[in-house]
Amino acid sequence: KNGKPAPDIFLVAAKCLNAPPESCLVFEDAPAGVRAAIAAGMSVIAIRDPHMDESLFTDADEVLSCLTEFDGTKWGLPV
Repeated sequence: KNGKPAPDIFLVAAKCLNAPPESCLVFEDAPAGVRAAIAAGMSVIAIRDPHMDESLFTDADEVLSCLTEFDGTKWGLPV
């Protein structure tokens, strides 16, 4: 119903997955998306555009420069 930074879209996604929000891990590339995921009660990894100031993503649980840097073992995911 409401766009980011409202958490609506993430809460709908969790409901569709039949997953509690606190068990969801979100990958986001925009500060508004990071705020929305946090507002939904989810963990969030920010994928920072090289032209964006990293300080815009300080609320994210982790900040990466690209998806290939993601290490799922840090999050308890199988290799």
